[in-house]
Amino acid sequence: MVEQSKATGVETVLTYEDDVLAKIAGNTVRDVDGVLSLEGNLIDSVTDRFSDDTDPTTGVKVDLDNDDKEVKLSMDAVVEYGKSIPAVFNKVTNKLSQAINEMTDLKPTEIKINVKDLQTREEFMSKNRKGDKKKDKDK
Repeated sequence: MVEQSKATGVETVLTYEDDVLAKIAGNTVRDVDGVLSLEGNLIDSVTDRFSDDTDPTTGVKVDLDNDDKEVKLSMDAVVEYGKSIPAVFNKVTNKLSQAINEMTDLKPTEIKINVKDLQTREEFMSKNRKGDKKKDKDK
C-alpha cells in the first residue's frame, strides 16, 4: 500500500516478509505458559536437529496481505498436559494480536492453532534431552 506522507509529501511504502511475522508469532507463542513448542514439518525438524538454536519461525505458517495490511497465522503446537487447551489458545491469540499490533501496522484476521501433541513437561524435557545428547555425540 503506497501512502503519501503529509509532512514531507514523499510516497512511502512499508511491507513485511512472511518470516518477520512468523518470527514475531514464534517468539510470542513460545513464551505462553502451556505451550511447550511449535512443531514444523519433517524438514523443519531435521534442520533444527542440526542447528544450534531453534528457529522461531518453525511451525508457523503466514498468509500475509501487505496491500490490505492483514495477516493470517497458522501453527502446530505441543501443549502441556494438564493445562486447559482453550485457555492456552485464548492466551496465545491475545498475546499474538497484541504483539502484531504493537510491532507492525498489520491486523491479524485469523489465528489457527493445531494441537499436534500433548505432553507433560517432564516428557517434553526428556525427549529434548535425548535430542541434545545426540547433538553432543555428533560433534
